Amino acid sequence: MAALRDIGGLWLLYRSGLFAATQHHAWLHAVVHLHVLAAGLLFTFAVCQVDAVRRRWSLTVRGMTLLAAGAAHAVLAKALYAAGPPGTEVAAADLHTGAQVMYYGGDLVEVGLAVVLAASWYRTTGRVRAVRDRARARRRPWAAGVPAAPDARGGIPAPVGTACAAPARRESLAGQARQPEGVRWRPGR
Repeated sequence: MAALRDIGGLWLLYRSGLFAATQHHAWLHAVVHLHVLAAGLLFTFAVCQVDAVRRRWSLTVRGMTLLAAGAAHAVLAKALYAAGPPGTEVAAADLHTGAQVMYYGGDLVEVGLAVVLAASWYRTTGRVRAVRDRARARRRPWAAGVPAAPDARGGIPAPVGTACAAPARRESLAGQARQPEGVRWRPGR
């Protein structure tokens, strides 16, 4: 919806008589500028989803939306390079310069948004992998290749890969072996 408002608004502005009307009415010019700014910000927030939102779209949907909006923006810039907005008299050099700024500026913004999407993907997958690795290390620190944390007495466990890498068992008062706090013992492991 945000992409439709952003790109659809630009197409309506530059491919109808609206742009010519903004040159004659200052209030319309201000309203159109405000709308373009608000639609661009809404699109950016919808694609990046850095803030908390009610419905989080998947990374694939957001990436495809960014790709489609970027293509529509580039096509509009190329169309403006070929022919100016209806009802306006613009010099060819100014028209070409404005279309190039729109084309390359849009590409720069789209690359920035793509970097934000890639960073969120990396952060999400890295977080999932870290949680999985920490859970594995808590279950079996000697088998996960992660050194165990110091025990309650302040002792430091043996280096990983040695025969003594498993947490040492303490003797209870009755002479029976008992496990240290926080470690579950599984027979045969």
